[in-house]
Amino acid sequence: MDYIICSYKITDEIENNLLKLGVTPVKLRGFDKFGDVHPLNYHPDMLCCKLTKNKWVFYEEIYRINKNIIDKLNLDIITVENPISCEYPEEIGLNAAVFGGYIICNAKHTNEEILKNANKIIDVKQGYAKCSVCVAGERALITSDISIYNAAIKNNIDVLLIKQGNIDLNGYNYGFIGGCSGLIDKNKLAFTGNIALHPDYKAIKKFCESRGTEVVSLSNEKLYDYGGMFVI
Repeated sequence: MDYIICSYKITDEIENNLLKLGVTPVKLRGFDKFGDVHPLNYHPDMLCCKLTKNKWVFYEEIYRINKNIIDKLNLDIITVENPISCEYPEEIGLNAAVFGGYIICNAKHTNEEILKNANKIIDVKQGYAKCSVCVAGERALITSDISIYNAAIKNNIDVLLIKQGNIDLNGYNYGFIGGCSGLIDKNKLAFTGNIALHPDYKAIKKFCESRGTEVVSLSNEKLYDYGGMFVI
């Protein structure tokens, strides 16, 4: 059975559907001191960064808080200094999208441990790069961010641009497509909600299926940004 790192706040319905798909959720806890609704409290894409299948970067305190569950996964862990605050840009040090040898990030504010492990850095204005990127295949992305879309096109990466919004996130106007999704295996992209409720569903489904990727809904509710899911 595979494992995925995800938020401790995922619903029972999402957890049960992951288990039915043969994936065991590893539910990560975050910085309680930053407040219950802040992403640093429960969003994996703000708390860690998957560099390769087994090589990960975690904030020191996040690793300590979750040590019992992380150590069971036999990962190669790099720990880095905790964020100074929950304010931008101090909070985005680990929010980088890593895929196919590329790292999409706002390089000025991305932790050096991530940057030095990159084959190619694609520098973008968007600080919440991982939040904004749904990896749909080896060289295929979905995003609502125009700077990421343009950077992907420039680097010959297949990319689909969708509308902003239509994804819930408590305390914010809307969430992001990367935060409500994750590849749970090489050819299966899961969404934390019902992807069919998104206005760009048909385009998303066509884009994914044309690249051999199946889209899966993990609940019947509206898409919700839990900070993504990272398969191990």
